Amino acid sequence: MTTQTATRAAPRARILPAAPPRRYLVPATLAVAFLVTSAVAQAVTPFIRQDDWPFLLPDGTQGVLPPAYYNSSEGRWLNTLWWQLIGQHGTPTTAAMTYAVGYLALVAGVWRVLHLSGVRPRPVADVLLGVALYASSVWVQLVYWPGALTPSVLVGAAAVWLLPWAVRSRARLGLWLLVAESAAVMTYPPVGVVLLVVTVVCLRDAPWRRVLAVVVAWVAAFAVGVGISYTLNLVLNGHFGLEFPAWRQSNPLTSVGALVTNTGRWLSAVGQMWSAQWWVAAVALVAVVLGWRDAVVRPRLQRVLLAFAVACGLDAAQTLATGIVTEARGQLWTWLLAVVPAALLLLDRRGERHPREDAPGVRRLTTEHVATALLAVLAVAGVLSWRSDIGAHQATRLQFAAIAEQATAHAPGTDMATVVMYQDPALKHTRDGRLIASTLVMAVRQQTGGILPRWCRGDECAELAARAPTGPVIRLDSPAGFSHVMGIVVPTPPLWVSAPPVG
Repeated sequence: MTTQTATRAAPRARILPAAPPRRYLVPATLAVAFLVTSAVAQAVTPFIRQDDWPFLLPDGTQGVLPPAYYNSSEGRWLNTLWWQLIGQHGTPTTAAMTYAVGYLALVAGVWRVLHLSGVRPRPVADVLLGVALYASSVWVQLVYWPGALTPSVLVGAAAVWLLPWAVRSRARLGLWLLVAESAAVMTYPPVGVVLLVVTVVCLRDAPWRRVLAVVVAWVAAFAVGVGISYTLNLVLNGHFGLEFPAWRQSNPLTSVGALVTNTGRWLSAVGQMWSAQWWVAAVALVAVVLGWRDAVVRPRLQRVLLAFAVACGLDAAQTLATGIVTEARGQLWTWLLAVVPAALLLLDRRGERHPREDAPGVRRLTTEHVATALLAVLAVAGVLSWRSDIGAHQATRLQFAAIAEQATAHAPGTDMATVVMYQDPALKHTRDGRLIASTLVMAVRQQTGGILPRWCRGDECAELAARAPTGPVIRLDSPAGFSHVMGIVVPTPPLWVSAPPVG
C-alpha cells in the first residue's frame, strides 16, 4: 500500500461549521417579548400598588409610610438607599421604565450564561428559550412595585453579567459571591436564590467538591448579608434583627407546638403555590426525568437540582423559624425550576457519538424536539399570564383614573370641591378593601397634585350608601344648596386583588 493510498483511506476529522452569528437574536427576541407580554403598557403607563408609593414620594409625604419602616421590618436597606438617591426624585413612569430595563438586562444576562455554559440551541428553540426566561408567571406579579423593587433587578442584572468573569478564578468567585449575595439579601424580592442557580449552571460539570464549596460560600454570604442588615438596625433603629409587623403573623420557634404550626403553614403555602402553577411543575417534571435519563445532561442536572434544593430548604427554614411564609411572587426560583432543566436538554452535542444508535443523531433530535416543545409551553403560557395579569391591572388603573378625574373636575376659575370617599362597611376593614381603597386614594392624589380625599362622615355616608347604585361619583349638595362635596363610592375589589398567582 502506497503512502498516497494510506492517506486516502485514513478517516478524516469532520470540522463542524461555526455557529452562525446571532448578535441580533437576543435583543430582537427580548424586544418582541417586551411588546407581546404587554410589559410596555406597564412601563409607559404604570399601575402602582399602594405600598410602592413610599419609594416614589419624598419623605414626610402625607398618607404614606416612611421608607425606613421597611428597614426595621424587612431589612430593605438598599431599597431605601435607592429611594434616597433616585426614587423620590423621579416619577412612577421613570421608575417603571428603569425597572423594565433592569429586568431586560437580567434576563439577557441569564440567557448569556446559558449560552456560555453550552446551551446553544437552534434559532427557533433559542428564541423560545429567551421568551420563556422573560415571561415568568412569577416575576410579572412584581412589576407593580417599580419604586421599591428596582434595586433587586439591578443587583441581579449586574451580578449575572459579571458572573462569567468571576468564575475564572476562585478568588474572584468568592468575592463575587460575597458582594452579590450580601447585596441581594438587603433588597426585595430575594434574587439571591436566582444567582445561586445561575452560578451552578455556569460551573457546568465542575467537580462536586467545587459545587459544594460554592453552595457553602453562598450560604455564608447570605449570613453576612443578614448580619449587616441586623447590625444596621441595631445602630440606626435600636434593635438587632427585624421587627415583624402584626399582619405577618409571626410565630417564633419556641416550642414543639410552634414547630407543628409553622410546618403546617409552610406545607400549605407550598401546596397553594404549586397548585396555582401546576403546569410549571409538570414541565419541570418532564424535563428532569428526560435529563436524568440522558448521560450527557445528568451531571449538569444533578448540580442544578442541588441549588434548587438549597433554595427550597432556605425557604422552609425561614418559615419554621419565624412562622412567616414567603408569598408565591417572592419565590423567583420556581419558574427557573422548569426553564433551566428544559434548557439543559439543549446542550451542545456536536462531536458526541452514540454507538447504540442505528442512525447518528436520532436520540439528540428527539431530545431537542421535546425540549423545544417544553420551552414553547413555558413561553406561550408565560406570555398569556403576563397579558392577563397586566391587562387586569391596567383596567383597574383606567377605571380609577376616570373616577378621580370625574370627582375632581371643576370649571376654570373655580375651586375644586372637597372629595370624600365611602366604602361598604363589610369591606372597609378587610385586607382587600383596604388595599383597593388606598389605591383609589393615590389615584385621586395623582389627579389633584397632592391633595388627598377624606372619608365621609355621618349624613354624607348615609346618602352615599343610599345612592351607591347610581355610580361611583356622586355630588352631595349642602341642605342650603350653596356648597357641595364630591363623593366617591369605592368599587368592589377586582379579582386580581385576592386571586392566586396567574398560571
